[in-house]
Amino acid sequence: MQSRSLNGHWQVRPDSLALDGQDGYAEISRRAEGWIDARVPGEIHLDLMRAGQMDEPLASTNTPRCRWPEEHAWWYRTTVTVPAAFPREERQQLIFDGLDLYAQVFLNGALVGTATNAFVPAIFDVKGVLRAGTNELMVRLTAGTELTADKPFPDGHTQPEGLYGHRDYHQRRWLRKPQFSYGWDWAEALPNIGIWREVRLEGRSHAVIDDLRLDTVIQGPQVFLSMDAMLENLHPFSERAAIFALTLTAPDGARLVREYPLSLPPGRSPLRDYIEVPDPQLWWPNGMGEQPLYHVSAVLREEKACRDRREFSVGLRVIEVDRAPLPAGGSRFCIRVNGHDVFCKGGNWVPADSILARVDAKKYAALVAAAKDANLNMLRVWGGGIYEDPAFYDACDRAGILVWQDFMFACKLYPDHDPAFRAAAREEALAVVRALRHHPCIALWCGNNENLWAFAEWWTTQPDNYAGSVIYNRILPEVCRALDPERVYWPSSPAGGVSPNGETDGDCHWWTYGRRQAEFALLHEVFDTCRARFVSEYGMIGPVHLDSLKTFLKPEERRRDSLAFQVHTNSSTAAPVERAIARYYADPDGLSLRDFTLYGQLAQAHFYGGSLEALRFRRFDPADDCQGALIWMFDDCWGEMGWTPIDYYLRRKAAYYWIKRACKPVKVIVRRRGRTLVTRIVNDTRQAYRGEVRLGWMRLDGSDARVQDLTVFIPTNAMIEVARARIPAKAERDPRRWLYLALLRGGDRCEPDEAIYPLLPARQLKLPTPEIQVTVSGREIALVSPVYCHAVHAEDGGRALLSDNYFDLLPGLPKRISYLGAGDPAQLTFRAVVPANGARRAPREKESA
Repeated sequence: MQSRSLNGHWQVRPDSLALDGQDGYAEISRRAEGWIDARVPGEIHLDLMRAGQMDEPLASTNTPRCRWPEEHAWWYRTTVTVPAAFPREERQQLIFDGLDLYAQVFLNGALVGTATNAFVPAIFDVKGVLRAGTNELMVRLTAGTELTADKPFPDGHTQPEGLYGHRDYHQRRWLRKPQFSYGWDWAEALPNIGIWREVRLEGRSHAVIDDLRLDTVIQGPQVFLSMDAMLENLHPFSERAAIFALTLTAPDGARLVREYPLSLPPGRSPLRDYIEVPDPQLWWPNGMGEQPLYHVSAVLREEKACRDRREFSVGLRVIEVDRAPLPAGGSRFCIRVNGHDVFCKGGNWVPADSILARVDAKKYAALVAAAKDANLNMLRVWGGGIYEDPAFYDACDRAGILVWQDFMFACKLYPDHDPAFRAAAREEALAVVRALRHHPCIALWCGNNENLWAFAEWWTTQPDNYAGSVIYNRILPEVCRALDPERVYWPSSPAGGVSPNGETDGDCHWWTYGRRQAEFALLHEVFDTCRARFVSEYGMIGPVHLDSLKTFLKPEERRRDSLAFQVHTNSSTAAPVERAIARYYADPDGLSLRDFTLYGQLAQAHFYGGSLEALRFRRFDPADDCQGALIWMFDDCWGEMGWTPIDYYLRRKAAYYWIKRACKPVKVIVRRRGRTLVTRIVNDTRQAYRGEVRLGWMRLDGSDARVQDLTVFIPTNAMIEVARARIPAKAERDPRRWLYLALLRGGDRCEPDEAIYPLLPARQLKLPTPEIQVTVSGREIALVSPVYCHAVHAEDGGRALLSDNYFDLLPGLPKRISYLGAGDPAQLTFRAVVPANGARRAPREKESA
């Protein structure tokens, strides 16, 4: 067994798209000029930037000017030195983990193969071509667009117009490359070109491990691993003796070893076993328990020599989806882990950079850690992006973040009438499922994003044109059933019931309902009308921090009316943000960029925090059960005013903290039902709690309170309703001067929590002048005020300096937070936001006393 990395320094040069194949290679190999340094893994825009031939594509209005590489073929070259023993291996393979997109691969002048799928490894047999000593390797790459020139596919497509008119390419359906790279409402179009993942040579002889799957089986207190291996003897006719050894190392270092003496005939041979795991430690989603991982080492030996090895980690857990019917109609859609219901709190995941090769393990780790810190337990890998790097799934395994994994088909009719396309879809699915199925984080496989919904409601101009349905309804479930039978396959998101995006069955993308009433859609209260069983998409855009904006805009572009500002604003326009600012804080016209950013972020925070609470409020409601809320979207691929609570530069918006509070494992929630305020407590943990709830009415100036105290018992993984309060008439209690509150205190085992429910938006409240007292003790900060203070925050530029930020203070009730930064917390200044109360402009925030 030999493996040789070919990552590192290469060279690259452009030439005409017409120059290809053996003739192209012969011509290019004679050219000594025009080569620049390249890095592999990498991407052509990165190479051009390092060479000084291109500005940053994601800044200012640069992106359209940086698309000229698509007009060329790019020739990458390097030399490879191999020892004399390597060419004697029985199997010699050149493996590219990612080629984007159309590749012709030449080794020592011979065309060893082509590749047209950026998502999966391209593997080339180089036996007989590879030689001892120095070898020349050259790869011709293009964006792949030229492959679609003769691929008509009528579907009534019309190209959008205006500022964002270039953000689509209807022939992307033919190209197995990230679909978002041709643009979306939240992303500029920037198709990548490059050897974007690792490349290596591998040599094998005698026998290899072709495949290995370990499925968790739980039978009462006993836990087993069902092993299914496929071993391959590479000799064409001779039987060979071998030993397959499987070692399972527990988190505490205890080892379980199984050895299987084998006599392998030529070709492939299956091996199965059922292995009991002693003292099993189960893997749980974030907030429900720990995430112990078992290390797996599988070795195939022959004559005491290691011939092949596989190493990875597994978590002991079983996952299912409960679709039980509900008494009020419809059915549940509830993910269950180890027999326990899980309310999925999370977001949709898109590629973390428009230039895919630029995302490193550090950025994956930071984003997943931010999701865990925000009390999230699920990320949905959306079908218009990529199958992510192993570093992403490893981080989710460690953090307890479930992954809803889409296959990469999104918002298009896909040409499954074409045999080659169907075959490519199958091969892609085979590679992806084999590569990812051992990760405990993956909750389910999903066929596509929104295509079944589109069959039913969007693409109605072409009757019976269900292009792609063969892939989602036959090919993908067949592959998943064969390679990963214990995991659920779900045909699309959304899907379920008679209508794919119906509210009472399956999952739902909850966009349409709110958009029918544009003003109402800005309010989190709209989610009190939602009946969806599992909301897998919904969102609200909000501005990024000024520090981020200064990174991607030039000084003269930092105006809301500049072209660059508009380009970096979601193409759904900034109108929802402006309307929300007008409702909650101030008339948006004439606001400074700083004020617009603050109020726009808080409007988004209101929406996300309130909507998550509204959906969690329905958990286990026998008449209206809901078991999931995934915001659109969690991360971003470039700097923009967009959907996310954390931006491309990893700066946390105000919404991040509202989401974090809304997703606490034990949460008290108040929602309005007609003329009544209903208080419930949800407990997502596997521990029961006893606590005290104080609830009732409080004046904003702290001069009066009408509250009561209740003792509550909150069962494990449950919801309880604790109180209903009539909303008094205005003459009885002025809603401008009073709010409703519910405070949960549960001792050491339950983190204090609160629900604050004003009856009016902040702009209509009679807010007193803020008076904030701040006390710092070590790294703990205590804040208290005699009056109600809204959106108390310390400006941190989006950095993770504080455990909480942008929170409300109730009169006389202290708030304690932790300082997470490296400096002196005593230097922080805390401010509260005082809206305009009818004035054209809102005053600046009021500082602490």
